[in-house]
Amino acid sequence: MPSFATAIVEGERPVADRLNDFGLVPEQIEAVGVAARTWADDASPLMPINAPGTLAYIYGVMELRQQILDGIWSADRTCGIEAVVNRDLKMRIGFQNVDRACDPDFPPTPRSAKGSASESLCGPTLFEHAGIDAGPLTGVKADGIPTYYVMVGEDGSLELSHPVISNGSYKHFHERIFIVSPNRDWADDINPDNAPLDDFDIEIRFKDTA
Repeated sequence: MPSFATAIVEGERPVADRLNDFGLVPEQIEAVGVAARTWADDASPLMPINAPGTLAYIYGVMELRQQILDGIWSADRTCGIEAVVNRDLKMRIGFQNVDRACDPDFPPTPRSAKGSASESLCGPTLFEHAGIDAGPLTGVKADGIPTYYVMVGEDGSLELSHPVISNGSYKHFHERIFIVSPNRDWADDINPDNAPLDDFDIEIRFKDTA
């Protein structure tokens, strides 16, 4: 089975040009990320433990629709997946909370397992993966429209990407468009209690053979 070659789009101009292909601008996707993180951060400690993710999802989807619906893009619930769709462009966009986004070495991981509905929308089937035209397939729920996701990381990172979903997780990516990549100083992430020691002395004792 051939491997996937993920197209990664990054940089202000390339990202703007790619989103323009969809009739979108970066600010629209950025607004979705801001709404999602704002509501997640607003969750009270008295709420259920899944409240931050739930609030991010609810308001992320709402902001996605507020930003994009224009008569060409319309609300979509194919297979029960809340999204927007442009049937002229043959493109669907959903929302997903992930651990982090925009890391070329570590693809995003969904915060909750993806179900069979998401998998049916984000194929491809084994036939398509192998480049085989299998003709009409019975029992396939997907409508053949590629499904992208606005992926919002817990650190505010943000990408618009087209994954392949299998067994509840992302197995491959056709395309990843990096929208917001927060600058991070990894030194700040080190817990001082567990930080590596820069200087230490080793005491050597010889074993007493007597």
